[in-house]
Amino acid sequence: MMNHKQFQAWLSQVDQLSTAQRKEAGAVLSGGSRASASLAVIEAGVGEDRRCPHCGTPGAVSRGKARGLRRYQCKGCGKTFNAATGTPLAGLHRKERWLAFGTCLADGDTVRASAVRCGLAVNTAFRWRHRFLAAGSRDPRKLAGIVEADETYVLESRKGERNLDRKARRRGGKASKRGLSSEQVPVLVAADRSGMTVSAVLPAVNADALRDVIEPVVDEDIVLVSDGHRAYPPCAAAMGVRHEALNLSRGERVQNAFHIQTVNSRHGQLKGFLGRYRGVATKYLDNYLRWFQQVELDNASPRTCLANAIDRSCIRFGN
Repeated sequence: MMNHKQFQAWLSQVDQLSTAQRKEAGAVLSGGSRASASLAVIEAGVGEDRRCPHCGTPGAVSRGKARGLRRYQCKGCGKTFNAATGTPLAGLHRKERWLAFGTCLADGDTVRASAVRCGLAVNTAFRWRHRFLAAGSRDPRKLAGIVEADETYVLESRKGERNLDRKARRRGGKASKRGLSSEQVPVLVAADRSGMTVSAVLPAVNADALRDVIEPVVDEDIVLVSDGHRAYPPCAAAMGVRHEALNLSRGERVQNAFHIQTVNSRHGQLKGFLGRYRGVATKYLDNYLRWFQQVELDNASPRTCLANAIDRSCIRFGN
């Protein structure tokens, strides 16, 4: 519970809320039903500018309601849309339960637990999980200063597939070969000293693959710190940034202000998170990395989990 000083600080930020945000906050504070709160979060996704997801033209006009959501018509292309159009949740039913499902994500529920909690079929809960997690990261911040980067490995999994060309594993299983092999999937984790973290599945551990992940999410004047893997020097050179390498094989874990202890800690957190689900299918691994980012690192609330899923800021107009 907030003390008086914390409450006053929170209250002082009310003037900064947009009209849509005020409506959403009002729906929550009024103690309305869970269904009403869910619809309020969804409707807030349209934004003040009412930008068309089809062509990007702002200023769409209201055209009543359809399937529980407000309908808008674009002044430019004439097409209609609602708050879910163009997002991963488009076409899903039972919108009044979306916020409850956001709670399942925030709490890290299994598929079966989510199904029971929201009154859904297990297959529906599974489909919802990956629809909610399909949206990419919208965080506009970039890694800055000293940026640590290191890869970890996750056992390749074809969980859910039929007609396997090998014996099926149980509850995650173990690799048939020791050490690194084609059975292991590389995952890059990069973090700066503020704690901001980026992770991604790599097609291979080489300079081009590393650059494709790191360059878009870092400032131009970073110092890239890594272990002694040979792929990082050419990656840093191609990006035009300074690189510091640690020789872990010789026990060099800290060099002046440089270390990779932050990302190594993230590796442990990630492995612990994935371990709850008894083996994660490789084809869904990107989604689980986004889930890990939201609930383990960002401590996302149920409303944030839903808002992230219907965030329209990265819709590519004209597609």
